[in-house]
Amino acid sequence: MSVSNHIEILTLRASFQAEESGTLPAYLGSTIRGILGHCMRNAACTNPGVQCHLCHVSDDCEYARSFNSPGNVAGAVNPFVIHAPVRDKTAWKAGDRCIFNITILGKATQAADFYLKGLIAMGERGWGVNRMRFSISHITNSRNNTLVWSGGKTWLQNLKPSPLTVNGKKATSVLIQFDTPTRILVKRQLCTKLTFENIVQSLVRRIGLLSHAYSGKLLEWDEEELIKKAKDIRTVEESWRFVDFKRYSITYDKKLALPAIEGWARYEGDLTPFTELLEIGKLLHVGKNATHGFGHYEVFADN
Repeated sequence: MSVSNHIEILTLRASFQAEESGTLPAYLGSTIRGILGHCMRNAACTNPGVQCHLCHVSDDCEYARSFNSPGNVAGAVNPFVIHAPVRDKTAWKAGDRCIFNITILGKATQAADFYLKGLIAMGERGWGVNRMRFSISHITNSRNNTLVWSGGKTWLQNLKPSPLTVNGKKATSVLIQFDTPTRILVKRQLCTKLTFENIVQSLVRRIGLLSHAYSGKLLEWDEEELIKKAKDIRTVEESWRFVDFKRYSITYDKKLALPAIEGWARYEGDLTPFTELLEIGKLLHVGKNATHGFGHYEVFADN
């Protein structure tokens, strides 16, 4: 199985600085997504009083294509993920830095300048309930370590995607650390711990949807055989905790519950057929709400 080069990706790393003291949620992924979404919607929307799925121009709207996935034959899946590594920091003071990544996928990278404008506009909008002021310092392309924006100057030649290429390797033991809230559902129920089969099923579905929706390619892999092999992988140690996450939805004007888990597990067996899949999942995340930064993990193998 090889899915490398099926999808092009662009990872922008944005660096911001707090201009005043204040408080923000302990997990910033959803907050960042909300602010970026507001900025991009304000820049693109010509019918602000109409919900995207009811808007007659949604098929041609860059905001709708990024945040509402209209008309995808593959299903509802959005073309970006956020990773905000800052965790459990609620008290901020002037000068503190906030750095996060946004990875844009497939044909959505053709609108990379639209994402860039949204990121820049985040420095002009207050963050959180108390509208804390942040200024933008710089933006880089983290996949090739080039400069994209700094001091009002833009280097558009560096705003280009590259193939999602990873290498598989032999492994008989892997430890997977889920460092952001993770939501994998089975029969619409949240998994409170993850078997290796749960992870593989979710990754196969998500990566397949993303490739179909944003590269136009159907992945040629034997899903049934992969999942069958995944059932043979054993969980030898694990530790999980429940995350009672809630986010405010401007669409519904209320807080929505997004129950999740965090933790880690070590799995043993013939893991070689899965190492490439796991490496791709590190970049594209696993499970639901990846645009909020959910489902990010690190993998540590024995080889």
